[in-house]
Order: sequence, then C-alpha cells, then structure tokens
Amino acid sequence: MFWRRKEKEAAAAYERLAGACDECVEDKVPRGHVPVLVGEDDGPVQRFVVNVRLFRDPRMAALLDLGAQQFGHHQQGVLRIPCDVDRFRRIIDVISKTR
Repeated sequence: MFWRRKEKEAAAAYERLAGACDECVEDKVPRGHVPVLVGEDDGPVQRFVVNVRLFRDPRMAALLDLGAQQFGHHQQGVLRIPCDVDRFRRIIDVISKTR
C-alpha cells in the first residue's frame, strides 16, 4: 500500500512542523485536511480547514491557480486563496454536495 505509506510520511512531516512552530498553529488540523486563508486584499480574511479531497475538483484547482498567480508558487506559511469568503463557502458547499 504505497499511498498509505506516503500518507503516514506526510502526517509525520506535518507533526514535526507543527511541533516546531506551536505559536504558528492556531488549532490542530485534522488528518486529511489543509488550513487555508481565504480573502481578498481589501476584505476580511478567514481561516478554513479544507478536506484534501475537495482539491481534486476543477473549481478548487482554479482557485489554487488564482492564488499561485497572485502570491506565487512558493508561499511561506498557510496557503492563501484570494477569493471572497462568501463565494468560497458557496463553492465548498457545491463541491461537498456533488461528492
């Protein structure tokens, strides 16, 4: 089970990072989820914890591309998506209902 080994390695790497920077981690992120900051420059920014399965959807891929265009591929810290918070919630709801 190659993918299980990779999943365990990723979880262990996250635990090492979380342990090294406790002041950076607000809450524990459940396994299989990614913390994301969502918000536009002039609006409110909100933290979401998103299931990694949702990133397979083309709508999420488009949002990640938008973030890469604005912030670059080598962002430091939490992943940031430049999107209206309400719009992001609607996208997550639609994706969750279709899966």
